[in-house]
Amino acid sequence: MAGSPVVKHVAFVVAVSVLAVVPVLLFGVPSNRDLSNHFRFALPFYDAIAGGNFYPGWLAESNGGYGDPSFRFYPPALYYLLSLFRFFTGEWYVATLLTLVFVAVAGGLGIYFWARTLLPSSQAMWVGLFYALAPYHLNQLYQATMLAEWAGAGVLPFVFAFVERVCAHGRRRDVAGLAGCYALLVLTHLPLTVIGSMALVVYAFARVDALRRLQTLAKLAGAAALGLCASSIYWITMVSELRWIGINAVDHDASVDYRFNFLLSTFSPDNMNVWWMNILLLMTLLLSAPTLTALKKIPSLWRNASRNQHRLRPVVVLTAFALFMALPLSRPLWNLFSPLQQTQFPWRWLTIVSLGTAVLIAAAVPKISECARIPRMLILSAMTIAVVFTLSHVVREAKYLPRTSFENTLAAVRGTASVNYWFPIWATPTPKPMTNQVEVAGRSVTVNSWTPEARRFSVAAGEATTARVKTFYYPHWTATSGDQLLQTRPDKDGALLISIPRDAATIDLVFKEPPRSRVSSFASLAGFAFIGALAIPLQWRRKR
Repeated sequence: MAGSPVVKHVAFVVAVSVLAVVPVLLFGVPSNRDLSNHFRFALPFYDAIAGGNFYPGWLAESNGGYGDPSFRFYPPALYYLLSLFRFFTGEWYVATLLTLVFVAVAGGLGIYFWARTLLPSSQAMWVGLFYALAPYHLNQLYQATMLAEWAGAGVLPFVFAFVERVCAHGRRRDVAGLAGCYALLVLTHLPLTVIGSMALVVYAFARVDALRRLQTLAKLAGAAALGLCASSIYWITMVSELRWIGINAVDHDASVDYRFNFLLSTFSPDNMNVWWMNILLLMTLLLSAPTLTALKKIPSLWRNASRNQHRLRPVVVLTAFALFMALPLSRPLWNLFSPLQQTQFPWRWLTIVSLGTAVLIAAAVPKISECARIPRMLILSAMTIAVVFTLSHVVREAKYLPRTSFENTLAAVRGTASVNYWFPIWATPTPKPMTNQVEVAGRSVTVNSWTPEARRFSVAAGEATTARVKTFYYPHWTATSGDQLLQTRPDKDGALLISIPRDAATIDLVFKEPPRSRVSSFASLAGFAFIGALAIPLQWRRKR
């Protein structure tokens, strides 16, 4: 069968992708501080969906019940995936394992799909292996537990693949694929969206054919715009309300300041982030040792290049640009571009380096046999050192949580303090403790109902005063008594204050989405519908 080799190659990629997460299946979920942050979000997100709110706007239980608006700022795709597996399995531990396996396989298939547009299937198969072994990519899961970034690194190869296909063919379904995958990237991880968007621009300009430049760039831009339209349910709210959250201004954390996180900016273990990432960069370079065999052929990438060499040219440019952006040399660009600064860590560009080097290593491996004995042994030794170090230090030394420990961690995470980025600007990290959900001096209060985004309480008659609610103030909280709109404002520590009239009153406190949320929801639905229409083969539409 003509297709059987491709099937075997895809099966190999799936197998090595699953093998990359076998330690998780055997020993438990890797744990770091980010694991608690993810499940502080995921648990109430699932509860809201189970209660019929399919796009919640307020995380009510964090910060000891004061809540936070992180649902509005953190991309939701990973949490929908976790919630989907949680729904079918009935438990979080198995749902998390299945999510990790799914993302690993998706990333492997994505890098194969991209590499298949550049290399023969037999070589594209090995790209999947080298991406699965990439030191930084494994570190995202096993040491940093940066699950959303790791998931985004599984989406990004598909985006590059469709950019390549649009440049090569420009078909409707390729434009649709690019738009859909770009929308999914936006909905998965915001820092990687910023970094990936810059990388995609560089790759596209390096790849586009001169004879069709304007036409191809117009299709790429149209796909990006369509992807933004489809993901607008998330990013329109996020952009509109950024001014209402602290973004590291509340309880400032210098460790996430981009100025202190460039690769090779220090070699001191006092800055553990950079020190460890320097080591991962070294391991990445050692794993990339086969590319040294192609150094003498670099001029041919731009002069008298073969078909495969011509297609690898943009990958070389992309990888070099990504490495540059991770180094202090790129600081002037970071200083100019505020969204790039908010990605926090220049070493996140190692995601792009890992993608590019995986393709280049696989392309260069067949050339190892042409090397003399000593260079060949040095190359294989360097690769062995990289793989052994990654498996022994990144994977083996991870902190694993088996089922019981994982479930205890999830039980303890509810109500804990949110990341300082998500504090409303009116809030403090340590609001005044409250024994009741609502406090009104000199007047009795009865709480009738209390849900994350809708509360009702009754206040007895008395002097006109102010009710303090155990919820951080946010402009979308609306308090009414009958038809009367009550004034709201933040207390000194950010708690919600409501002006209460003299008469006895039943007060409804509701988190109301602004009109733009409805508009962005319709825009997303329309965007995905249009992507689906573009993806339908033209002959099918003619038949219908």
